Amino acid sequence: MFFIEYKKNYKLTLEQKEALIGVLLGDGYLSRFSFKGNTALCLEQSYPAKKNYLMHLFELYKPLITNYPKIIIRKPDKRTGKIYESIAVRTSKFSCFNEYHNLFYKDKIKIVPKNIAELLTARGLAYWIMDDGSLSKYNQTILHTRAFEKEDVILLQNTLKKNFNLNSRIEEKEKNQWVIFIPAKQKIPLKTIVMPYMVDSMLYKINLKDK
Repeated sequence: MFFIEYKKNYKLTLEQKEALIGVLLGDGYLSRFSFKGNTALCLEQSYPAKKNYLMHLFELYKPLITNYPKIIIRKPDKRTGKIYESIAVRTSKFSCFNEYHNLFYKDKIKIVPKNIAELLTARGLAYWIMDDGSLSKYNQTILHTRAFEKEDVILLQNTLKKNFNLNSRIEEKEKNQWVIFIPAKQKIPLKTIVMPYMVDSMLYKINLKDK
């Protein structure tokens, strides 16, 4: 454990706010046990592949964290027998996360806020891609939105067009599980938008570095 100057009424920086939107559209989640209580941000990525990215998030939200990231070893997969590892960290509970919990959760289920177009910036898009994006064999950047309802995925698709003039398509990968594809021909405009905010180890997700 290390020690920080605990600030009960900590205010997120602009960088932390914008990154948070992308993280919450991805794998990040917020934990809040009661309406009157405060909220913690929980971060987890595969290990060791995404260690550098998780450590980047750790440094970004370090003023709100009291413990170092830890390695989690999962039970063997029943189908393959493979053991999966991840690296995770969570912040302490702060009131500054409460408004985001109100925006992104309904009946304890994560949703896409109706005003997402007002929230998603270029930095946020970069973190969304880094957090839960991938690259297809056809060099398309995929945003894995399987956890969201189709109308929310369409809202996100429309936001990409409205905010960044990015064309995309949605595809049902499994029943009621939709993902967003940003085609390879959008590589140059996508690069221009997100490159200033990307972690080097995540550049392959926009087809700029080998996996």
